[in-house]
Amino acid sequence: MALGFSPRDQRSRRLVAVIECALNQNARDAGAASYPAVNKALLTLCMQYDVGIVQIPCPEMRFMGLSRERPPGKSIREVLDTPAGCQCCLAISLELVGTLRDYQNNHCRLLAILGGNSQSPGCAVHVQCDTADPGRLAAPSGVLMRILQEELRKQGIDVPFKGMRDCDQDLLQQDLRWLEALFKNA
Repeated sequence: MALGFSPRDQRSRRLVAVIECALNQNARDAGAASYPAVNKALLTLCMQYDVGIVQIPCPEMRFMGLSRERPPGKSIREVLDTPAGCQCCLAISLELVGTLRDYQNNHCRLLAILGGNSQSPGCAVHVQCDTADPGRLAAPSGVLMRILQEELRKQGIDVPFKGMRDCDQDLLQQDLRWLEALFKNA
């Protein structure tokens, strides 16, 4: 049953899904935090344009814990991109897809999935330049992002994925301009 909205209801009914570490830098792997606490520029933009935020749980933390415990010599990506790691990412994706579908069923509009830096094992976003399937994520994308896109598309939800590359301020500014244009036109 859809929510009944009163004339006094102020919600914008617009939202983005954002990776956990953009909202809480304490979730980042040791040495990878770009800010003391949060990506303020991203949050400010969402507040400025009245866009709500759904948090995407960190797949690395869910699978390996905050310290990213793994066998010696194994990268986080190698551990996350295993059958068990992919199963963890699938569980996160299915839960998130259910939440996003519920928002849509109640007249909210999902504008984008905001992933992470280009080297993130779980949340990197690399879009293919394939005209046959524009927007499809390429192989270097994070394990969670690839699985999440697949699950969203199975549910008929096709939204843009964009990395918020906060490891480099010039790249982040490009990403924020893209996001602001999206917000202005939505």
